[in-house]
Amino acid sequence: MSNPQPTNFSLSGRPVLLATDGSPASAGATHVAQALAIELRARVHTLVVLDTRGAPIPPPLDAAIQLSSEVVGPGVHAEQAEAVRRGLAATLGHEVDWPVRMGVGTPAAAIVREVSRIDAAMIVMGLRRHGRADRVVNDETTLNVIRTASCPVLGVTPELRHLPKRILAAIDFSSASLSSAAVARALLPRDGRLVLAYVPPLAMYPPDDGEGVIHALGVQAGFDRATRELGTDGLTVESVVLHHEMKRQVAELLIEYADTTSADVIAAGSARLSRVDRWMLGSVSTDLVRDGRHSVLVVPPAGKRP
Repeated sequence: MSNPQPTNFSLSGRPVLLATDGSPASAGATHVAQALAIELRARVHTLVVLDTRGAPIPPPLDAAIQLSSEVVGPGVHAEQAEAVRRGLAATLGHEVDWPVRMGVGTPAAAIVREVSRIDAAMIVMGLRRHGRADRVVNDETTLNVIRTASCPVLGVTPELRHLPKRILAAIDFSSASLSSAAVARALLPRDGRLVLAYVPPLAMYPPDDGEGVIHALGVQAGFDRATRELGTDGLTVESVVLHHEMKRQVAELLIEYADTTSADVIAAGSARLSRVDRWMLGSVSTDLVRDGRHSVLVVPPAGKRP
């Protein structure tokens, strides 16, 4: 299945996977999933994964255990699934009829398998803030899902309990960043606000230099084109250039601007860098997720399928 074009992404009638562990950190994701179902007519599916990482099970057996559960049938996890439904009802204040599935294995791998099984258009999951020790010791499930999933991932902080009304979208005018902004737009109400943020490279020309003028004109032309493609009736599309100094990361600038403008979500495309590239260059989406203060929407690039 190919990625939707930048101007026509929609969740209406499409499956959305809510990956939850029932913890308080998942409450925001559960509320947002409900909003996607009610306001955008998405079809929510729920997945809870029995994490086998603490058990002495070789990784290749994860998939085999999941397969055996599927062969036996849904009755194997009926009691656990009913407990999940009670947990969803307690969080939302009412019952929902979302399909519930119990997965087994490494959480990120189980989530990606379920995405493929139901052909999910988006994953919604809770977002936690990770300290340095957590990043060393623990598997960062959200990041591992982002790095391998074939659909957008919405990581939701516990504080967000509704669809976003203001989204800050990082853009470099590539097709990947425009696609990311389009997915962000699809989550906004008619009176929502989409802010396109461009961070220029450090090696810039003086403002009155000829090349600097040409660059500025090109950036404005890019903003104008993006606004035409992304604008819809009632939706406000704004743009901003975030200048930075040598020691400041792009993610820092986005987080700082999101703080000052009360953005509900920061959206970014995923570069799908190799492990070495991530270590050497870092990743904006990785930094945003690890910061954990803002809900984050990460959209994979076209043609980058696991």
